[in-house]
Order: sequence, then structure tokens, then C-alpha cells
Amino acid sequence: MNNTQILLEKIKNNSETVGIIGLGYVGLPLAVNFAEAGVHVIGFDKSKEKVDKINKGENYIGDIRDAVLREVVNKVNLKATTDFSQMAACDALIICVPTPLDKFRKPDMSYIESACTDIGRNMSTGTFISLESTTYPTTTENFMLPLIEESSKQNPLASPQHQTSNIKHQTSSGFSHGKDFWLAYSPERVDPGNKNFHTRNTPKVMGALTEEGYEIGEALYKKAIDNIHKVSSPRVAEMVKILENTYRLVNISLINELALLSGKMHINIWEVIEAAKTKPFGFQAFYPGPGIGGHCIPLDPFYLEHIAKQYDFDLSMIHTAGHINMRMPHYMYIKIATALNSQKKAVNGSKILFLGVAYKPDIDDSRESPALEIMDITAHKGGLVSYHDPFIPHTHTPGGRTFDAVELTEETLKNADCVVLTTNHKDFDVEFIKEHARLIVDLRNMVKEKGEKVFKL
Repeated sequence: MNNTQILLEKIKNNSETVGIIGLGYVGLPLAVNFAEAGVHVIGFDKSKEKVDKINKGENYIGDIRDAVLREVVNKVNLKATTDFSQMAACDALIICVPTPLDKFRKPDMSYIESACTDIGRNMSTGTFISLESTTYPTTTENFMLPLIEESSKQNPLASPQHQTSNIKHQTSSGFSHGKDFWLAYSPERVDPGNKNFHTRNTPKVMGALTEEGYEIGEALYKKAIDNIHKVSSPRVAEMVKILENTYRLVNISLINELALLSGKMHINIWEVIEAAKTKPFGFQAFYPGPGIGGHCIPLDPFYLEHIAKQYDFDLSMIHTAGHINMRMPHYMYIKIATALNSQKKAVNGSKILFLGVAYKPDIDDSRESPALEIMDITAHKGGLVSYHDPFIPHTHTPGGRTFDAVELTEETLKNADCVVLTTNHKDFDVEFIKEHARLIVDLRNMVKEKGEKVFKL
């Protein structure tokens, strides 16, 4: 049998070992799904803290039930390690690492580069490799493929090219795609906190560089995910992910811009949206807010811009949408300053309490949260900033400020010159906040009634 047949047989018999690289919001739920299906899973992460927690059965991801993690760890279906040489024991390796932007808002590919280098140096022949991290189209074929093949020349399991009299100086010709390994791209579609859709029941898009690679990937992923949707290539799958998130960015930026205009015209944008929703076709409701947070939507357009420039193409609409989103925290600061000014107070020296720093309700994730940037701007202008979030006890802002959450009490509310509703957590008792806060800036439409002390987006 050839390598393809050998791996497909292993998958059929449930005797394969799957390696998940990166044990965060994407990687750990996927690892648990495979382990629940009886697959032996090795989780790789450079964080010893995460690895130790997993091996003790201690959960740190809200979308995983504690009992399920403990069960798969106790059954030894899932183990975690910082030892990347154990990739040699894996039949499949799935990359779930971060893809942030650098300080110049350019794609930071260092995490993918590191993962690919580790894979090339350590994998065995006959390995299926899939990237799930958000990235720009052509990453799989133009960035990952040559990197893995070049790194595999340092792999002791690859065939020797030539050997000197001293075996320690042996070199290798490395592994070849389609013969020794297969590459695919299958974007993650994690929506933290979503009670209806999770890793298993969210349809999964996948494109591979070869038909054999797709066949292997489909057989493997079906154990963890119910529905696999085939596309013709990795670059199509990469563009799918960018489209999904850019679609949301453009529409949310549009409604945010209209919300700012409506405020100047004394029009309630929320009433406008509710009326527009009565149209049974041709309209989908998007809602305004202080800006877009999370690990995908604010970042993806910059990944697309990066590759578009290489094709001498100007993404003017997407660029504008990204610019609007980046400016929203500044506009929200102006809203706070205007509200305080109505009370004959300046931002400088005023006590300003922010309620919620998570980027969306009922989760403990503050990545790219606009609340943090608004806090930064307000503190820079002399505001005495504090925050409460039932899910995030400690946080730090992009400007390097650190904060510990305060308790949400009657006294805390009364002592604040201004209370800013930045995240619409269900735990927040709006009536309690309205009763005791002296001034409210509501950026999430949590306070439905109009009032002199309520300023809305």
C-alpha cells in the first residue's frame, strides 16, 4: 500500500494519532472533539501553563464542558505537551495558532512559520497537515509548502541524500508534497459563547492541494465535525474565511457610520433598524456598537490588503470599512466627553466606570475589544478609569495600562461621574444600573427608555 492508503486505513480503523498545534479557543475544542470520538490526540503548545492544566483535566475554555475535558484526559485520549519532537508520532497535524497583526498592522506570520518549521523537522512520512488559522489566500501553497519541504531537510526521518564518513553530518533530501505529506486549508469558524453552534455542528470548509489530500482530510475531520464542504483549492478556502469576516466588518462599519450621523440628526438608529427589519427580503439587520473586537473581524481585512497589494489591487471599500472601525473608539470617547459636559464636568478628573471589557457578551475574551481602547483614550485625557466585567477580573489596554475589576455595587455606581455600557452582558441588571448611576453613556442599547441622564450611541 502507498502512504495515502496506509493513512486512510488507519483513519478507518480509528488507529491514527492526531496532533493539534495551539491549544486556545480553536485548538482545544477541536482536540476534545477528536478525543471524544475515540481518536488519540496529542496537543502541542509552547505554554507550559496550558499544557499542565490540560493534563490535570483543568479547563480554561468556556465552550468546553469541564466534565468532558476531564473524561477524555482520564481515558488518555488527549494529552498535551511542549515537546514538539512528539510530532513524529502523529499521522495528522492541525495548526490552530494565532495570526495577529504587527505594530505596522501587517500580517504576523511568525506563529504559522514556527509551526511549519517544527512540523518539517519532526513529522514522519505519510502525514496529513491542515491549517485552520485565519490568513491571506495563497498562504498554504506559497508560504507553508516550501517552508515545510525546506525544514524537512533537517528531519532525521527523511531519506538521506548523501552521507559523509561521520554519520552526524548526514543530510537529507527532505519530504515531498503528495508523496510524503499532504497539505490542506480548513478555516476555523469558532464563535465563542454561541449556544447553538459549536465546533461539531458548524459546517467546515476545506480545500486541499491534491485530491488525495482532500480524501484524507475529509475522512479525518468527519470524526470531529458533522458536515464537510469541499472547495477546489486551499486558496478558495482561505478566501472563504476572509469573505465571511469582511462581510461583517463592512456591514457593521456601515451601520456604525449611520449611527453617528443619526445621532447628529437626533434620529434613533435602533428604531430605524427595527423598522427596516420588517422588510421580509433584501435586508439583514446589523447593529451599531463602540467598534468591532475579537480575533478575526478587525484583523482579516489587513490580511486581504496584504495579498491584494501583490496583485496591484486597491481594496477601497474594505479599507474604508476598516478605517471606520478603527475610529469608533475615538468617537465613543467624544460621546463620553459630551455627556460629562452636559453635567458641566470635564473628562479630566472625572471618575468613569466602564461596564464590560469583553468584545462580545457573556464571554471572557477581550482580544481587540474596543472597550480597552476607549479606556486608554479616556485615561490619557485625565479620566479616572475603572471597570467591571463578571468574566474578566484583570485586563490590560493596548497602551499598556493594567486594571483590576471593581465590584458592581450601589456605591460603585453612585461614586462614578459617568457609567459607560460597553459590553451587553446578560448579568448586568440594567434597572439597578439606571437607578444608581448619575450619568450613563449606553453604547449597546441596553437602556431602552429615553432620559436626561442617558446618552445613547
